Amino acid sequence: MKVARLIIALLIFASISGCAMEKKKLPDDQVRKTVVTMDQAITNYLENSIIPIPPPPGVKTFAAYDLLGVSENGNEKTTYMLADIRTYGVEPSVGIGPRSASFLPIALILREDNNSFTVVGHRQPRDGTYNWPDIKEIFPKEYHETILNYSRTGKGQELEQSIREKVNNYLKTVGMENTV
Repeated sequence: MKVARLIIALLIFASISGCAMEKKKLPDDQVRKTVVTMDQAITNYLENSIIPIPPPPGVKTFAAYDLLGVSENGNEKTTYMLADIRTYGVEPSVGIGPRSASFLPIALILREDNNSFTVVGHRQPRDGTYNWPDIKEIFPKEYHETILNYSRTGKGQELEQSIREKVNNYLKTVGMENTV
């Protein structure tokens, strides 16, 4: 009985002591903040949110983009770009190498808060006969000619090469000697 009373008394004392603790805020220089750069936010979004079906196990999505321009409205920015998004097999069980590819003009809407960016949405043109009218609606006129003639510039091959480098770097980080 005395043991039970002692335990109850200790619990009450511990509860009261915990309530009496003072909350202290750390000085700003001691608070670790994760700052996401615009490039990190864009790449993460392209690799994880554009292709509607997640890749199967052993397959990973990689992206590169050519930023055409940015418009600002307060803490919101719209980035206009041409994006190359590709999936690659990255495990021997599924085979090392390319799986699928998408190349598309896209506008991403980002929100900036304390020098950190978050993509809050995107607009992309539909396929087929809707493609060009949608591009004209989504993108400022100054980018129309670039989008229309992009395949002639050779920059698409640069984006593809950038993705291959990302894939090879990824394979090295997981201990694979293979290259794509």
